[in-house]
Amino acid sequence: MRDPWNAFMPYPDADVGHAAVGPLSGLRLAVKDLFDVAGYPTAAGNAAVLAASGIKTSTAPLVQTLLDTGACFVGKTNTDELAYSLIGGNIHFGMPINPRDRQLIPGGSSSGSAVAVAAGLADIGLGTDTSGSIRLPAAVNGLIGWRPTHGSLDNRALRPLAPSFDVPGFVTRSLEPMAALMSAVGMRAANDPPPSILVPEDIFATIDGAVADEMIASLRSTGMPVRRTNAIASFSLADLALAFITILQREAWESNRTLFERSPEAIAPDIAARLLSGSRLDDEEVREAGSIRELFSAEIDGLLRENVVVALPTLAMNPPRRDAEPERFAAFRSACIKLLCLSGLGGCPQLAFPIVNDAGNVSLSLFGARSADRMLMNVARQLTAE
Repeated sequence: MRDPWNAFMPYPDADVGHAAVGPLSGLRLAVKDLFDVAGYPTAAGNAAVLAASGIKTSTAPLVQTLLDTGACFVGKTNTDELAYSLIGGNIHFGMPINPRDRQLIPGGSSSGSAVAVAAGLADIGLGTDTSGSIRLPAAVNGLIGWRPTHGSLDNRALRPLAPSFDVPGFVTRSLEPMAALMSAVGMRAANDPPPSILVPEDIFATIDGAVADEMIASLRSTGMPVRRTNAIASFSLADLALAFITILQREAWESNRTLFERSPEAIAPDIAARLLSGSRLDDEEVREAGSIRELFSAEIDGLLRENVVVALPTLAMNPPRRDAEPERFAAFRSACIKLLCLSGLGGCPQLAFPIVNDAGNVSLSLFGARSADRMLMNVARQLTAE
C-alpha cells in the first residue's frame, strides 16, 4: 500500500486473516506497533526493540477479536518511541504527516494509527492511551478518539508503558464505526436515563475564552440539561498533573529499565531523560502521588454516580508546528496533560470528537463514570446531530 504520510511501519506484508462476515465487516484496521500481530515484529518505535523482537507467532487477543468480527488488517503503524510522548516524533522511523495540516504535529503516541485513519488509509485505528495518546492525536487530526474504561479491554500481547494508566483505544472518522467497535469489543449497552452535562469552570478557564464560550453554547443548544460547577475535584489541575506524571514516570522506568540498562544509546535523548527522571523518584513522592490518585478517584466516583457526564476541551492549546523548538513541544505537552490526566487518574472513559465553531473544528470531550462508555457515545450523537 502506498503511504505518503509515513503512517505505517515499513514491514513486508504477511497474511493476516479475518472473518468474512461480522459487525466490523468492510472496515480496514490499522494497528499500533505495540500490539503483537502474527507474521510481524513488534518494535514499539525503537530500533533495539525491533532487533530483539523476531517475528511474532500469535496475535494479541484484542486484535484477534477485531479480526474475528470482520475487520481487515492493513498494517502496523508508527508510534512515538516506547509510546512515551504526545508529539508524534520518532528519531528511528520519522514523524508521520498530519493530513489535516502538514505543518502541524500529528500528535502521539498513536500518531500512525490516527494519520492512517485521517488520510483514508484505514477506517479503524487501534492504539493506546496512557496520558492522552488516543485523544490528543484524534483532536489534532479531526477524528473521534475513544479512551475506554481502564481494564475493560484485553491488553495481553501489548507492550506496556505505565500499566496502571495504559489502555487500548481507538480512532475513527465518524461516530458510527466507533459505536460498532464498542459493540464488537463487548462494551455493555447504556440503559441509564439520559445524563446531565457538567461544565467545570476551572477547566474551561484554561483555554481561549471565545472557544470556551462557543463550546458551552454548543452544549446548551442541544436542549440537554447543562450545569456549571467551579471544579470537579478538590485538587487543582496542577496538583493532579504532578501526581499523574510522578506515577507515570516511575512505571515507565520499571517497564523500560531492562532496555535502558542494556542499550541506553538506542533511546532518543528526550525519552531517555524521562526514563531517568522516573528512576530517580523518591518512594515517598510516588506514595504521595498514589494517595492523591486514590482521593481524586473517590471524588470522581461520587460525582459521576449522580448520572452526569463531564464536558471538557480535549486540548489545552493549539498544537505546535512539526518543526517547533523542543521548548514549544514541552510547553504543549505540559499544558495538555493537565486536562488529559483526569481520565487516567480516575480510570474513566473519555470520548473526544470534533465540533464546528467559528474558528473551524475544535475537539470536545466527554468524560464519564467507569463502564459508561456507551453512554458517552449516546450523548456525543445528540451533540453532533444535524
